[in-house]
Amino acid sequence: IRDLCMCQRYTFLKLFLFCFIFFFFLMIRRPPRSTLFPYTTLFRSPVGKVKDFHTGRLVSRPILRRSDKEEEQYWERISLPKGWKRKRIVERAKQVFDLSYVDVELETFRRREWDRRLNGAWFMNNGRPEYLTPLHYFYLNWWKIDSGYPDFRKPDWEYFMFLDSVIHDKYSAGFSELTKRRAGKSARSGVFIYEYVSRTRNAYGGAQSKTDADVKENVFDKFIIQPFKHLPDFFRPVYDTSKGLTPSTVLRFFNTTKRGSASEEDIDSPELESQIGYRSSKNKAYDGAKSHRYVSDESAKLPSEHDIYERHQVVKLCAEENGMIIGKLLYTTTVEEMGGKDEKGRSMKMGGVKFKKLWKDSDQTKRNDNGRTTSWLYRFFTPAYKTIFFDRYGYPDEKRAMKYFIAERKAVEHDSNMLNSVIRKSPFTVEEAFRQDSDSCLYNAMKLNDRMDFFSYAADDDLYTRGNLIEIEHDGEKIIEFVPSPNGRFKMSEMPSTPNMVRRRTLGFEPLNSHEYVIGIDPYSHSKVNFGTGSMGAAYVLKRGSSLTGTPSVFVMQYIHRPPTVKMFFEDMRKMCFFYGAPMLFENQKQGIREYFESAHNEKFLLWLPGAVQPGVPSSTPTKQDLAELTEAYIEYNTQLVPFKELIDDWIDFDLDNTEKFDAAMAAGWTLYADKLLRNRFKLQKPVNLNKSRTMQKIRF
Repeated sequence: IRDLCMCQRYTFLKLFLFCFIFFFFLMIRRPPRSTLFPYTTLFRSPVGKVKDFHTGRLVSRPILRRSDKEEEQYWERISLPKGWKRKRIVERAKQVFDLSYVDVELETFRRREWDRRLNGAWFMNNGRPEYLTPLHYFYLNWWKIDSGYPDFRKPDWEYFMFLDSVIHDKYSAGFSELTKRRAGKSARSGVFIYEYVSRTRNAYGGAQSKTDADVKENVFDKFIIQPFKHLPDFFRPVYDTSKGLTPSTVLRFFNTTKRGSASEEDIDSPELESQIGYRSSKNKAYDGAKSHRYVSDESAKLPSEHDIYERHQVVKLCAEENGMIIGKLLYTTTVEEMGGKDEKGRSMKMGGVKFKKLWKDSDQTKRNDNGRTTSWLYRFFTPAYKTIFFDRYGYPDEKRAMKYFIAERKAVEHDSNMLNSVIRKSPFTVEEAFRQDSDSCLYNAMKLNDRMDFFSYAADDDLYTRGNLIEIEHDGEKIIEFVPSPNGRFKMSEMPSTPNMVRRRTLGFEPLNSHEYVIGIDPYSHSKVNFGTGSMGAAYVLKRGSSLTGTPSVFVMQYIHRPPTVKMFFEDMRKMCFFYGAPMLFENQKQGIREYFESAHNEKFLLWLPGAVQPGVPSSTPTKQDLAELTEAYIEYNTQLVPFKELIDDWIDFDLDNTEKFDAAMAAGWTLYADKLLRNRFKLQKPVNLNKSRTMQKIRF
């Protein structure tokens, strides 16, 4: 017995050591993930080490500190050595006769600053070591804007860390940035273009903004040329001064073709043959161009004649070559207007609505088979309460900021449109940044906006369960069951009271739960599309309320998906009907789903309008108007019960004149229409005891 125990002891010890070594190996091999940006790989180096630009290896660098006392440790800019200009004049004079001559002190400083520009740096901040990415260090120490050199801010640190990860991500062509007004977006975008282009051969940087004048004054002149002129000469490559020392249209890193009295006296240096310029705000201004760095400033504020989404479809191709991403694009903005009225009083979509579409396509958690998002971009949001009231160490006082912004909101809460405008300019969440105005929203904008605000704080797991409907064997029979899955096509907030409530007929089945559930579907008819992703198949299950008991109607299941084939979509709809035992109403311009149900002898699940010659509902102007009125009434009283964010989002942007883009809103509308149809039908019939008339049977296929 003693020998057996010893044998087992050593066996467990060996197993423990093996597991420890195995998991340790996994930890050191796994790319680090950021808690701030969970879907982006960030560079994390040990304290005091940086990643060498040329070799890719970790090398040691001293940690900058302004004091040995922790409370006196914060970011302090490193200026040029004392007497720099005088020593530089002497150095230049001697280089006229000896090109190899350098001042040792100046050359040491230049090499050190170039090392930090390429590799980044560490500094002590209130006793904590902080890592600055190469671009962040260059921005803090050398990029002088109109208000002076920037201070260290923790939100800026998060921004530059995210930007650095995007730059090194081969699947990303850049990102969209959304935050409050006057948060330094334009200044950061200027250094983003300049730093790369000014040290790279044959590189091209470009910019666009909301207007042609704005891109010149507020991007090119103010945040590129002005900081460029304050850079030390070792960070300013040779550039063309044939039109003066201050470029007005393009910054060309070429030798000056014609010297004039205004030309600088420069030292012989190879030209980069790179350039930074700007173009008009038109959608196709960059058609056919190549961009290694591109900035779209104020992307959500374009006038109605321009479309940021369409413009991006042109620009993103400028950053790709032979299937590889060669450039990085940066979209920065606040959202000023989501919609308004034209001169005839008609609703029109502003730049905010169009930028919202680009933002949706830039979700880094949703990628195609190539590893890219739909737009090739990622997205980055900074709450307004992290952009003001900083301490000396660069950390924001979030509580004080929230108190400040809430007071600003309370001051205008009597005017809903003004309140929405104030919230959009200083948003706490992404949902607040895209709040819709009452004038441009077909439904009650305040209720919908409030519900979207709720979703920004609520966890999905508390609202619904994601999964699929599948067929399983049970007691020798096939039934439909809901199986949870993180990538499931269905979102369910409530199980049916009795699943599979159907009755077998001579041929096929019929639903028995129509008094409790009803389904509305916005289908599509073709598996393939000519371009884009095509319309989505959408469906909702409504748990019907009762005016007698005061129970409200609630949407309990959502389906928004486009399977590889349309037959798979029809099969999902059949499973949904069987699972809830509910009839469905569909848009009958698309007859594919009707033919599928009839071929399976399940036509009893299809709802008919009174006097109609075929099942379903026609998508005509009168029926759409009825749909909108039913939706409006439901939103007015039951918005707080909707568990699906996609539906609220569709209702906010819904346009009755262009319903093809709103699959969720149309499917939910047909569901409410079906509920009304059943109520009117039951009013004309004598009440029956459903419990006696129906018999629960297993489903046979």
